[in-house]
Amino acid sequence: MSYNSKIDPTEPFPEDLRLLDDCALHVLNSKVHRELDAEYAQGFPEMETEFRKEELAQELNRRASSAIAGKRPRLLRAV
Repeated sequence: MSYNSKIDPTEPFPEDLRLLDDCALHVLNSKVHRELDAEYAQGFPEMETEFRKEELAQELNRRASSAIAGKRPRLLRAV
């Protein structure tokens, strides 16, 4: 099994980010940002990568808002 620090726009992406635990969400966010950096270095980013970045930002903001309000939902652990 090999490890890739980026996630290609053609690779599977979770349909519901709310189901990921915090650690898995942050790892996915890092991979999308690394992919975005690589795409910018090659010219311009793929639209799918931009969409993924925005979805992740929205989920991270939702969790931050929930944490401030004291409403932490129970999350599933990534496998």
